[in-house]
Parts: sequence; C-alpha cells; structure tokens
Amino acid sequence: MLAISKSADESKAIQNDLLEQFDAIIEIKDQDLKDLKQENDLSEQGIAVQQKAFKSVTEENNRLGGIRSDLDKIIKERSEKIDELTQLYEERAENSEFAMDEVNLFYKKEIKKLEAEQLKAEEIRAELDLKLEEIRIATEFENRRRIKRAAFSNEEDRYSQDRAMLKTIKETTPLSETPLKPEDFDFGEIQGNNIKILKKIKNIESGYYLIIAVHSDADSRDKFIKNVVASGRTNVDFFHDVNTSKYYIFYDKFDDIGSATSALSSKGDRPYNGKMSIVKIEN
Repeated sequence: MLAISKSADESKAIQNDLLEQFDAIIEIKDQDLKDLKQENDLSEQGIAVQQKAFKSVTEENNRLGGIRSDLDKIIKERSEKIDELTQLYEERAENSEFAMDEVNLFYKKEIKKLEAEQLKAEEIRAELDLKLEEIRIATEFENRRRIKRAAFSNEEDRYSQDRAMLKTIKETTPLSETPLKPEDFDFGEIQGNNIKILKKIKNIESGYYLIIAVHSDADSRDKFIKNVVASGRTNVDFFHDVNTSKYYIFYDKFDDIGSATSALSSKGDRPYNGKMSIVKIEN
C-alpha cells in the first residue's frame, strides 16, 4: 500500500506538468485567435494593419497531440493505482483486527485525497479540451473572414486593372483600314438563345445586357475588345463574374426584357454581333 501510494504521488507531478503544458499551448492558440480577430476587426473598419503571416501549426499540433496522449496515459495509470490501493485497503479493512487501526485510518484519508486530486485533474483536462475546441471553431471562423477579405481586396485590384486596360485599348486602338469580318472575332463561350441570369455581380447595375462575347481569360477578352473598337464601336464594355471567372463583353443595357429583346432582334449584321445573347443581372 505504501509503494502504490508513493507511486501515485510521483505520477501526480508528471500529470500536473502535462496539464500545465497543455494549458500553455492553449494560451498560445488563444492569443493567436485574439490577434487574428483584432486584425480582421480593424481591417473591416478601414484601419490599415500589418497582416500576420499564416502560421504553420503542424509542429505545435504534433506537440499538443503528444501531450494529450501522454496525459491520457498518466491519468489512466494513476486512476488504476488509486483503484488498486482502494482494493487493498478494503481487503485489509475486512479484517476486524485492522479495520480501525492507524494504518487503515491513514489510507482511508489518503485514498480520499488521491480520488479528489484525480477528479480535479480530470475536470481540468475536460475544461482544457472544451476550450481547445472553442478556440478551433473560432479560429476557423476568423480564418474564413481573413480569406474572404483577401479575396475582396484581390477582386478590387482586378477591377481597377481591368478598367485601366479597357481605357488603354479605347485610347490606343486605331480604326481598321479594312472592314473586319465575323471570322476575325473569337466569341468565346457561346451563350445560346436562353436568357442567363447572374446574381450579385459587383461594380455593375442590375438590368438586361446584350452580351456579344464571353471569355475566361483577359488576353482573349482584350483581343475581342480591340477588334470591336477597330470596327468603330467605342462604347464597348465588360463585367467580371467572380463565381465563374468569366468576362462578359457588351455595349448595350436595358431596364426591361421587352427593350432588350427588341434590340437583339434588330442587331443588324455587324461582325461582332454574330453571337449576341441576353444576360440578366440581379444584384
């Protein structure tokens, strides 16, 4: 009984050290979460902040996994020692000669102390597990906020670059010396006769657009626009659908389907109008 009791006391120190290591890693993860949340909050308020680099947590998580595994093992072993000590105490207490002697009274008190310590350790372990899960969920949420914010910034940068390119094309493309033909135009993805509906397209008004070409890359888009400008039409424009990464090129927009359909019917034989279709934008 004395040997088991001493062994339980020795394992208590190891168990407490592992709980402290577990808590220390959780504190690091909690601070990372707070920093990330503050960065997101300030950025959404328009306050420029130095963005922290995405942190590789593989080593940290591996260490945490090792601590949790060792903690599970030591808690199990210590609980088994307490159970073994309790069994020996009960066997000794069955002998009326030893039931109320000083040894049994000492170990009765010792077992209660050990059981209380172990219950507390298990409660702390459960609380740390719960806190770790809460941090994990909150961190995932904040990472999604950061990624969404980065995507928004990238889209705004792309829009500015697109506008600059369109302006340059219109200002530098001369009229073609010979009339261009339909085969000079790459119309990209053919839309067909059905009206396509696009939702939540940034930087463009709702309405019905007469689409003359659809491209998935900027080079093909720019070449088509240059040919349109070279043909004499300078009010050509385009918008970008971030959901499909496609560019829709147009030069006319209407508020109602009747007007758009009428314009489509009277599109004429201009070489860039060969694959014209209607796209409705709902923002």
